Formats: sequence, C-alpha cells, structure tokens
Amino acid sequence: MRIIAGSARGRKLASLPTDAIRPTSDRVRESLFSILGDVHDLVVVDGFAGSGALGLEAISRGARRAYFFDRSGRSTALIKENAQRTRAGRRAIIERCTFNQGLEEHLGQETPDLWFLDPPYHTTLAHKALEKMTTSPRVTAGALVVWESDVDEAVPHTPAFELEDERIYGRTRIQFLRRREDREPGAEAAPGSPPEDTGR
Repeated sequence: MRIIAGSARGRKLASLPTDAIRPTSDRVRESLFSILGDVHDLVVVDGFAGSGALGLEAISRGARRAYFFDRSGRSTALIKENAQRTRAGRRAIIERCTFNQGLEEHLGQETPDLWFLDPPYHTTLAHKALEKMTTSPRVTAGALVVWESDVDEAVPHTPAFELEDERIYGRTRIQFLRRREDREPGAEAAPGSPPEDTGR
C-alpha cells in the first residue's frame, strides 16, 4: 500500500496484519481520486480512518488538512506512523474517537468539503453517520461524502444527500453523495436498511 500521487507519491504506508482494518486498495484509491479531481486546499474528514490512506492521499495531493477519526487505538497509532512516513505534519489531525464524537467535538467551527466514510462492511455505521450529518452545522450545502461499502450492502438514503455517482470495483461499491441546500432533519430510513449494529 502506497501513496499514489502528489508530494508523498510512492511512499509506502504501514498496515496491520489483521482483518480488523481493511484499507482501500491502491487501485480503488487511484480511481477514486481520479474521479474527485483537484482536492487542493480542501478540508477533508477521513471517518472510520483505519490506516488513514484516504486522508493522507488527499493531503499528498494538496488538501489543506485532514481530520482522522477512529475509535481503535491501534488504528490511530497506525495513522500517526503513516502521517510521519508521508510528512503530513500539522495538516493531519488524528483523534481517537467515534465518528459522531469527531463530528460533534473535534471539528470546532470547521465545515469540511470532503468526507470519506469507510466503516466495517455490513454494519449500520455509515447509515448512522449520514443521519447525524443531516442535522450537523459542520456539514454544509455542497459538501461531498464518499461512502465505501460491499457491493451487496443496502444503499443509504436520506433526502439531505443527492447520489451524484456510483462505481463498482469487484466487491467494492463507491458512492458519491452531495449535501443538498435544504435540510430535512428527522427523515426516516429507507425500507431495507440493515439492522442496527454496534460496529467495531
């Protein structure tokens, strides 16, 4: 696993020999950032960050800064190591917390432009995150959410976000969700949403 492009291009990223962390593959990450295009000067959130590969790729490509949220101590230690490897410096803000805690407590007055959601597959964590984001003042109109899931997972639905694009890479589904201008808090989950799960 390595950084694909930018100032840290080619630098190898550390990973853990465990199934607890499932980094986005280099091939999928390369395709994803090709679709995103220019991320220069954007503020990014890497939720359920794992190895931090997505946020660090964004920093390498010129993002102003990236927030990394993960409740695993092993993951946050790994992100710190990878931030050192890629010389991310103060542009990498790493917090050991759940996504919702990060959203509520660690962004200050920041309104990030780009949000990566890559939770463990077949959980309700992404659905819950989107519900929380619907009413958060930290998520403003035009913000883009990139959600990675297994191809068989139920698609999240909320009127607050518009599905702009969707790509399939083998067993991986990537969805691009744009925050709409109007807020509709309290929207019910779409039929067929997966049952509640406590996550990792």
